[in-house]
Amino acid sequence: AYLKMVHTRIKCISWCGEKFHKLRITKRLMKVYVACFTSLFSSAYSITMLFPFLPFMTRFLRPDIDEASISKYAGIVAASLFAGRFVGSYIWGALADYIGRKPVMFVSGILLGVASIGFGFSINYEMAIALRFLVGITNGIIGTGKAVLSESSNDENQAFGMSLLACSWGLGLVIGPALSGISADPLGQYNISLANDSSVRAFLASYPYSPPCLINGLVCFMAAGVVLWLLPETLEKCVHVCVCVCVCVSVIVYA
Repeated sequence: AYLKMVHTRIKCISWCGEKFHKLRITKRLMKVYVACFTSLFSSAYSITMLFPFLPFMTRFLRPDIDEASISKYAGIVAASLFAGRFVGSYIWGALADYIGRKPVMFVSGILLGVASIGFGFSINYEMAIALRFLVGITNGIIGTGKAVLSESSNDENQAFGMSLLACSWGLGLVIGPALSGISADPLGQYNISLANDSSVRAFLASYPYSPPCLINGLVCFMAAGVVLWLLPETLEKCVHVCVCVCVCVSVIVYA
């Protein structure tokens, strides 16, 4: 029975290898897959990374509210991201159709990282809502990434390419909350003694939930770097990249 099970697994692996070989994944397509995977991973990471510590952060920012009201205030912070996505998705989609997919995914990744880091340094409850709204409005990766995968795939590898969306998304939803829960409020969670470095202790006491947000920002910046390095432009007709840079800088300055 054991040999039969091993034989079955070997046949299954051989069948999967044969099917993967028939996908005809070129070097250009592999670059698209890697860039989209990392970018979509950072997007999913940013969405769910706050859930483990959000009630505690709400309590930290609003010490005047009672225990029964924490869930209500925390829910408003969590919902503000999706309100931002509702507003920003249309803007990023229009930009992606005009200036191209690559500039949108790169700029969105950078802005997403900046907004995510800023959320960890919120000094009051209203600032946390505003910055979480910015995290949502700057996230133009999801729709653009789907467009890139669709435009880069053909009938033979389209299913495999779109499956990367679910794979990267699921991985981000798992690692984001897990890593954030471990790194949030290190002084209170691990009772770390930093008597010899009062400046670090004062920083962590003032911004106890900045470490997971800093990690989140680093993930977004790394994903943006991968997009800039690997992702080819998949939109055939788009304006010159210089126009793209001017438009993005103008938006940031006048915002």
